[in-house]
Amino acid sequence: MRRPGYVRRRAAILWDRYGLTPSKAASRIESLIATLAEHGCAPTLPTPGQVVQRYPKFIRHLQSEGAEIALHGYHHVDLGAYPTAEAEEQLRKAIEIFSQHGIEAYGFRCPYLSCTDDLLDALPQGMFEYSSNRAIWWDVVSPSDAGSVAPLFDVPQAFYKAKSALEVVCVPCTHSNMFEIPVCVPDDLQLHDGLQLGTEGMTQAWSQILHRTHQRGELFTLLFHPELASRCEQSLVAVLGEAERLHPSVWIARLRDIGSWWQEKSSFGVAISHSAETMHLSFVCSERATILVRGLDAGGSERAWDESYYQLSTKELDIPAEPRPFVGLPASTPEQTVSFLQEQGYILDSGETATSCGTYIDAATLARVTTEVELINHIEASAGPLVRYWRWPDGAKSAMCVTGDLDALTLLDYASRLLAR
Repeated sequence: MRRPGYVRRRAAILWDRYGLTPSKAASRIESLIATLAEHGCAPTLPTPGQVVQRYPKFIRHLQSEGAEIALHGYHHVDLGAYPTAEAEEQLRKAIEIFSQHGIEAYGFRCPYLSCTDDLLDALPQGMFEYSSNRAIWWDVVSPSDAGSVAPLFDVPQAFYKAKSALEVVCVPCTHSNMFEIPVCVPDDLQLHDGLQLGTEGMTQAWSQILHRTHQRGELFTLLFHPELASRCEQSLVAVLGEAERLHPSVWIARLRDIGSWWQEKSSFGVAISHSAETMHLSFVCSERATILVRGLDAGGSERAWDESYYQLSTKELDIPAEPRPFVGLPASTPEQTVSFLQEQGYILDSGETATSCGTYIDAATLARVTTEVELINHIEASAGPLVRYWRWPDGAKSAMCVTGDLDALTLLDYASRLLAR
């Protein structure tokens, strides 16, 4: 995919942004981390094991300053083109290097987002808490605007193989032995180098994604590259400032925090007991859980949250026995659909009482609704009462991560890719 036009332009860019020593790159990364910290944000920096091996003191310093250092393979190579066993070995070798140099690694991202399902399935339980390799495209810019520098937009786009935010929900999901945390594109390379947008244009594009993810209650994983840290800094600060003003709040977190929360949330449940006319709900969850209700009188234990939802301030709730404030499903509902809805926090009923739920989705509707976004919209548009767990902790409506692939610190690091195999 790297045709001559792309290679020439990219080589000129790298010559400008990197030196033969790491001082130039290190300075801009340290500056950005300090700036982000002023806004309550610590980035996640996926870093190749080879870079950790060359600059362990600097990488440990970044970790001590609050940045999460995620794993980015050992060499910066396309693991999707490797046999599964060789790709796994790249990750294992990187883990060894991280461990030797005292770098914690909770999750990983493959270079070029080139992770395959076979690789995920091959990784043993507990090797990683999360992966972050699924790209979701937000339609905030037009690729046709790239003009003469189109390769600098098109090549990353081809690597990322992004799904459309019009169809999929941008939140973590369970895959194999870990959670998959998606990233949002377009990224900085596409916006700055590919579309040649300046600070105002990048701020506008990222702000649109922020507002859309907030409106939908999803995750904005802002993807940047530290080589552009100084050029992105003003836009990142502007978007973080915008996030601070939104209500309900935006949870600013590292990828490891998102993964840990999704694990915590997966254990939540509800105990249900009945009398002739009432239903008692007892929520089994941590103190951080966000419990939402709509269309019900919670006896004063609720406070306004967003639109028709109220947030419960208690873990106990007494309500009328019918209609049941859950999402009813046919017993034949595919397991994939059930798992997806459970991860969104819905309380499901697929038993004999399913049709008594305030929101019931029959088999015909399930067959007609073909995307995740359509399914969520259908549930949220229903008029029935609903009780559910929200996706994010402590009353936050959406979440945001800033994550940048720390691919290299010098020109020699880039040149070494040619010798990786």
